[in-house]
Formats: sequence, C-alpha cells, structure tokens
Amino acid sequence: MKTKECSAYLKANKEAIFSEWEKIANEKVHAASQTPDLVVRNYLPYFMDNLINTLHNYEGPQSEQEFVGMNFNAKYSHEHGRSRASVNRYDLRQVIHEYSLLRQVLRNRLLENNILCFTSLEIIDRFVEASSKEAGQHFMDSIQEVQDKLTGIIAHDLRNPISVSLSYIEVGELGLLPPESVYSALKRSLNRSLFLIQDLLDTAQVKAGSGMTFRFECTDIIKQVRTAVRDAGEIYENPISFNGRIKNAEGIYDHTAVQRAVENLISNAIKYGKVKGPITVGMRGNKERVVLSVHNEGSFVEKEQQELIFNYLARDADKANRQKVGWGLGLYLVKMVAKAHKGKAWVESDKEKGTTFFIELSRFSQDENTSFSQMMW
Repeated sequence: MKTKECSAYLKANKEAIFSEWEKIANEKVHAASQTPDLVVRNYLPYFMDNLINTLHNYEGPQSEQEFVGMNFNAKYSHEHGRSRASVNRYDLRQVIHEYSLLRQVLRNRLLENNILCFTSLEIIDRFVEASSKEAGQHFMDSIQEVQDKLTGIIAHDLRNPISVSLSYIEVGELGLLPPESVYSALKRSLNRSLFLIQDLLDTAQVKAGSGMTFRFECTDIIKQVRTAVRDAGEIYENPISFNGRIKNAEGIYDHTAVQRAVENLISNAIKYGKVKGPITVGMRGNKERVVLSVHNEGSFVEKEQQELIFNYLARDADKANRQKVGWGLGLYLVKMVAKAHKGKAWVESDKEKGTTFFIELSRFSQDENTSFSQMMW
C-alpha cells in the first residue's frame, strides 16, 4: 500500500499535473479550448487538496464496505458545476469528461513513478465519481433554475412592449393619430424591447445565475464611463451629465464590464426616477480605489430593499414599480462587476433628494492580462 507516497507525489507535483490536464482538456473538450485557462482550472486545486489529504490520512487496509463508508469530499464540486454552467459552450457531457481526463492524468503519473497501488487507485476512482456526480447535478440544476425563472418572465415582460408597438401600428394605419405621435410611441416601445433583449443576453452570459468571465487589462476607465454617458444621452430624453472629480482612473480593470455596469445603473436610474428627470453620473477616488455613482430624482428605495435589489432576478417590492420593464438582472451584474474588482455596490436613497447607486472598484484588484469566472451565491 503506497497511499502516503501517492499523496506526497501529488502534493509536490500539483502544478505540473494541472498543466498536463489543461493541455489534454484543451485538445479533447471543445468548451475548455474556448475558455481562458484560469477559468478552466478554477476549482481543480480544491479537488486535488481533498484527494491528497484523503490519501495521506488513509490508515487501511479496509474492506469494500468500509470504502463505501469513507467520505470522498466533493465539497467544491457543486461550485465547479455551477461555474461550468456560467461558461458558454459547456454541456453535461463535457463536465463529466473533464473529470475523466483528470483521473487519466493522475493514474498515468502515479503509474509512471511506480507508486500506484490498488488502494490509491480505488480512492482516486471514488473521488472522481463523487465529484463528477456532484458537479454534473449542480450543472443541470443551475441550467434548469434559470430556465424556469426566465420562461414566465420573458412571456410577460417582452410581450408587453411588442403588443404596444403593434397597437400603435394599427392606430397609425387607421389614421387616428398623426405619424409623429405613432413614431414616437413605437420608438419608446421598441427601445424597451431592446433593453429586455440586452438583459436576456446578459442572462446568457451569467447563464445559471452563477457567474461571468472577466478579463483584466491596464486602462483608464474614464473613457468607458464617458462613452456610457454619451450613448445614453442619445437614447433617452433625460438630461444626463458627467461629473468627474478625478483626472484619471488608470488601473487594471475589465473595462467592458465596467462600461456595462455604468449603462445598467443609468438605465435603472431612468426607469425608476422622475420622468425626464436629470441623471448625474459621478466619479471620485484615490490612488487605490475608484467610486462611480449614478443619481436620479423622484425615486426612493426603502431601507429593507436596498440590499435585496442587487440579488439575481430581484423585483422591486413597490407595487408602483412592478410594471417597470426589466428582469432584475442589471443591478445583479453591477454587484458582480464590483466583486470581481474587489469592491462593492450599494445604494443611498432619500425621499426628497432622490436615489444614488454606487459601485466601488479597486484600481489594482487583479494582475494584468488575467481572466477568471466570478461566482455569486
């Protein structure tokens, strides 16, 4: 029995094993070849640590029945499954295939070093079986969860602006309204449809309500914030201004995600604020952090709702706001962007002054030219 030798070897060669497994996975698992390596291996270290500890602590010999009673710790496998559900192109077959390939690498490595024994082989097999089962189950649960939530939401929310558009077309055909009134109403309804479709695309990215992929590079995000403000000014009737209190916001960010977060905050401010009321986008910070803010007038968020509204597919509890378009994804994504940059998102609201949403970002939260899948639970 060489379980302790196997444990010591795996511990000493973890990085080489990860690299060999990544190479094989990129060749044989299509989704892995399309995903950044840091995302591919995100929960593999936990699997290896648990396997190493089990091999090291094994006292044996044990009977088949005693093997059945052992705890093959699949603690992080459910998160591995949920993370795979948040990455495009993965399916259940590929999730299980990844574990199968890992078992192959582990076996071959130990066999080549003449330390693979029947007991170690049995422990590895049972570890892989338990982990792949757990990961696969949570992969499917995650997919089913978001599908169930979206089926009813899409049917209700997306149908409404399309129905309004059709109604105005009929009114225009009958000559009951002047063309400029019909076109204005059509533009508003179609814009609402586009916002919902963008939310749907965001949902595809965070497919299981679990995460999205971030890619970090050195940039000054003032450019992205100004672009978001400019684009919103061309779409909405509200006056939108930018109030920057810092000269630069250079750092390491996922600049696309930051711009999307600002766009979501502006959209949210317009949706729930005073009709055609002013929107102010602000930026302040220091050498370590940047704080973005979006303020509107005429809306108020109750204290007990201020944290809940950042949850996945959250809906405003206020009856007056339930008819507003949106699937509760925008603020969830803002929260994800903040967490990925080791920051936070929050809201401050006053019945007289209005509501301000904030997102704080660390300028150097990650290394340059890296990527990962950010999880939320």
